[in-house]
Amino acid sequence: MNKRYHSIQITMAIAFSMVSVSIIVAAILLSFSVTEETARLSSQQYTQQLIRQISNNISAYIDYMNGISTFVQSDKDIQEYLLVQNREQKIIAAQRAQEVLKTFIRSRKDISLVAIFNFSGESLFHDSAFIQNPFRPPMTQSWFTAALQAQGGSVISSSHVQNIVQNRYRWVISLSRLIYKTGTNQQIGVLLVDLNYEVINRICSSIQLGKRGYVFIIDKNGEIVYHPQQQLIYGNLKKENIQQIVQSTKNYFAADNVEADKFYSIETMPVIGWKVVGVNYRDELVENRDKIRKTYAFWGLAFFSISILLSLFIAQRISRPIRQLRNSMRQVEQGNFSIRADIQSSNEIGELGRDFNIMVIEIEKLLLRVTEQQELKRKSELKALQMQINPHFLYNTLDSIIWMAEGGKHQEVIDMSSALARLFRLSISKGKEIIDIGSEVEHVRNYLTIQKIRYKDKLDYQILVPDELKSYKTVKIILQPLVENAIYHGIKNKEGPGLIIIGGSKNQSGIELYVQDDGVGMNEETLRKLKDRLSGRNPDQSASTNLLHSGLGVHNVDERIKLYFGTDYGLSYESSEEEGTIVRIQLPAIEGELEE
Repeated sequence: MNKRYHSIQITMAIAFSMVSVSIIVAAILLSFSVTEETARLSSQQYTQQLIRQISNNISAYIDYMNGISTFVQSDKDIQEYLLVQNREQKIIAAQRAQEVLKTFIRSRKDISLVAIFNFSGESLFHDSAFIQNPFRPPMTQSWFTAALQAQGGSVISSSHVQNIVQNRYRWVISLSRLIYKTGTNQQIGVLLVDLNYEVINRICSSIQLGKRGYVFIIDKNGEIVYHPQQQLIYGNLKKENIQQIVQSTKNYFAADNVEADKFYSIETMPVIGWKVVGVNYRDELVENRDKIRKTYAFWGLAFFSISILLSLFIAQRISRPIRQLRNSMRQVEQGNFSIRADIQSSNEIGELGRDFNIMVIEIEKLLLRVTEQQELKRKSELKALQMQINPHFLYNTLDSIIWMAEGGKHQEVIDMSSALARLFRLSISKGKEIIDIGSEVEHVRNYLTIQKIRYKDKLDYQILVPDELKSYKTVKIILQPLVENAIYHGIKNKEGPGLIIIGGSKNQSGIELYVQDDGVGMNEETLRKLKDRLSGRNPDQSASTNLLHSGLGVHNVDERIKLYFGTDYGLSYESSEEEGTIVRIQLPAIEGELEE
């Protein structure tokens, strides 16, 4: 019975009971949401009808202004005024053209200004008393440049102060348009029609959207055309979600910044791209919203409090051992196999924790065994490789000895045989893998002695390793494969004699040995493949066949160095075609005996 009481199944049953209580609370909140949503939809439909009407009214004004521009553009008196050059004729033409402009002002009181401009800086206004502002040339005005870019199309500006007339500054909305010579593509002037801003203000301010709701207009670039609190916005005392409105593809949404209790309804004018925006406040959607909210909140809070207290108690009991187990698993993921999950629960989670501990112990043992086996395997393979001496080198050396013996060159036979014997003796090194640099240098000196006898004047060498480096430790047989590679792939293919230099120095990183030749070098592609091979990016050995050094190979030398001293050490190559190659060997500065 005690075990059954502590089982996770009973714990989950209690948790499900708490979920039921939470569902009741959710139902209460949902009821309020449905009430509010119904009111919101009604408000949305009403607002969209109003702003659609505003959009139609403003579009009618814009269409009328566009009709004026079309008429003026083709009027013969306007054309004559812009084209005539004679001064007397131009004065007469200006009078007739001005009468045309006055006609529109007489018929519509909402038009503030009608004017035409040529490209010489001259202007003609509907009122002869108007004088062009000398400090605001038309060609610098945004409506003028926009008309040029529109190539004959009408351009509607956002609301602005018109300052083209001296001592006359009014808030207007401007329509500008290029005037072409009839029947041609010749640009002869620009037409400007200003709509009095009061017309937009009167249309929009007459709309009431609740106690605080309002309407405003922006152009397609997000600039404000009309806003009942425009001065506050320009003064940064009030903000609107302009960016969200411009980017939104919906015609209705809730604000997600600035003031989150706003709803925006949007109507886009099809021709000019202006957006008429109606703003409603959430707290005005339902008249008795506060009373309903308080009632729902009271009961919701009561049930919610009980659910939270019980859920916290149960969740704490369930989650504590789970968190402990999770933290232990993360430690294992990071490679810590000494961690143990200390879970004292008597339910299924406690059993899972104990199984986890057993699993970690077994994994730790298995990893140790695998690591030891792999390390032994790699060392055995590398030592087997080290025991192999290039048969071609051995056969060629013996053939050379026989050839010199038959030729009576006894001293050279003695020198080569002695060097070969020392070479074998140092290769064996009493089975040790780690030797001092002095022994390694002596090993490669014997090798070069043999090759010098064979190649005579074709090969020369210098060993410049300082004596103070010879007591430091290194992996054995790392210089000879590199020298062999320099001879067979660098100097042998070179015209004329070649030189191999073996040197070294001590730096902050440890010991650096190098093998340098002045052979044929490598091209960029071959050098890249070699570097990829050393870095492990080219595991295909067949792709780097030409890069192997005798029987051991560059990769074997590099791998042995990294195996014994770490990945910070190894080989690096520099080479240029026809200039030679240099191989740098980076080793740690270690003296004394090392455990292999």
